[in-house]
Amino acid sequence: MKHYRSLLLLPFVLTGCATTDMQGALDSLNGLGHSIGTSLSQAATPASAATRNSLLGTPLHNALRHNLSTDGRAPEWPKVVISNLQIPADQMTLTRSLTLKASDCIRFDAVLWYDAKRSERFSNLSLCAPELPKQSNNFVLTWKSFSISGKTTGQVRSDGPIPPYSKLPGDPAMERWLMNQFGLYYVGSLLTLVGYDPNFTVDDRRFWIRNIKG
Repeated sequence: MKHYRSLLLLPFVLTGCATTDMQGALDSLNGLGHSIGTSLSQAATPASAATRNSLLGTPLHNALRHNLSTDGRAPEWPKVVISNLQIPADQMTLTRSLTLKASDCIRFDAVLWYDAKRSERFSNLSLCAPELPKQSNNFVLTWKSFSISGKTTGQVRSDGPIPPYSKLPGDPAMERWLMNQFGLYYVGSLLTLVGYDPNFTVDDRRFWIRNIKG
């Protein structure tokens, strides 16, 4: 059995702006980090990985790192938009034990905006448990708690190039996924894989999830 202990969420200190609810979520995640041995019941083989349309094999991988800030301001481009997100059904119930299987994959479409007029679309992409980065994802707790700054489309969620007000859709399915902790693992992994720097929090306009596929 292959173990992915790096998926465990490590403790970190919240700033004074943290709410009681957020602190409670952090306490929960830190408790999980000490108690959950995240394991995969089967290892992904090179052949199975090759047949999947993985995000890692597209220009989306590390896209945001191709234009880093040089003056302290957030770059506007490129942008990555995730849409039609499909979540494994058994990750949507609070009764499932928090164990990731190698077959646990999210699927989605995506748009990569190079600038205001040039974009590239990707269909039926996947991100599976063995591909999750070997690092803490607890920065998602602060990342998701703040709205997108600057000009937005408000409550209208589009695939760009202007972002909506909220980084994540506010429907019950997304809330359940995040509460069940699986969503925090995967959203944090998506951010990391597209090149988001959690230490440069002003960069908040270049990634959002448009919708969950019904």
